Amino acid sequence: CVKGVSITEYCDREKLSIEERLELFLQVCEGLQHAHQKGVIHRDIKPSNILVSIEGDKAVPKIIDFGVAKAITQPLTERTLYTEQGQLIGTPEYMSPEQAEMTAQGIDTRSDIYSLGVMLYELLTGALPFDRKTLERAGFGEIQRIIREEDPPRPSTRLTSLGEEAEKVAKSRRTEVATLARRLHKELEWIPLKAMRKEQTHRYRSASELADDIQNYLNGAPLIAGPESAAYRLKKFVRRRRALVTGVAAVLVVLVTGIVVSTIFAIGQARAHVEAER
Repeated sequence: CVKGVSITEYCDREKLSIEERLELFLQVCEGLQHAHQKGVIHRDIKPSNILVSIEGDKAVPKIIDFGVAKAITQPLTERTLYTEQGQLIGTPEYMSPEQAEMTAQGIDTRSDIYSLGVMLYELLTGALPFDRKTLERAGFGEIQRIIREEDPPRPSTRLTSLGEEAEKVAKSRRTEVATLARRLHKELEWIPLKAMRKEQTHRYRSASELADDIQNYLNGAPLIAGPESAAYRLKKFVRRRRALVTGVAAVLVVLVTGIVVSTIFAIGQARAHVEAER
């Protein structure tokens, strides 16, 4: 029996910062990548299936409950997809659109990537993309429609819509609401939104690629989820290599100043020579 508390409970209880939450989430990505490499799709990734325990002085998340997992090489049957007619396998709040379809087609490792995206969204904002109460009140068909068709709100928008609850969320992340909303709005929210794309081909290709992009964010590098524009890439380069860019700029200023001074001096010399010949 694996001991520990859910990853969301642990993060809030310990008031982990955004950076600390991302570092912990990286370990989850690594664990899921290992499972995928072994040929297993979990199909029910959610906070209560990620238990965090302390080993030594380090928090270690472990993925549990592979009860609805399937082998990648083994085709799904109706029996493994749902236990009875009209009952979803997995948890609706964290379920990918292709799982909500309830067919044997299309479920692969990227279905788990979607669920990781939802969990990351919750770790950042303290809220789910689709309100749990709304899903609980909805009928079976409406749940499917929401998951398959509705786009989740941007994390920064979701945070600011929480009202007084947003203060509690920010406090549990050792920050202020306005500060957290700004951080989310810039680049951080691109990551869970890419993981939760409706089209599987638009998501991260693997848990390791998702982890790489989180590491990119932590390192200040351009994000895989970011725009392909040269302006964005240049801006990130300048930010990461500020000292180098400043040094190069200083050298350029000296060179340009030298060229200008030399040119002015040469023009002055030429004029003096012309005057002397007169």
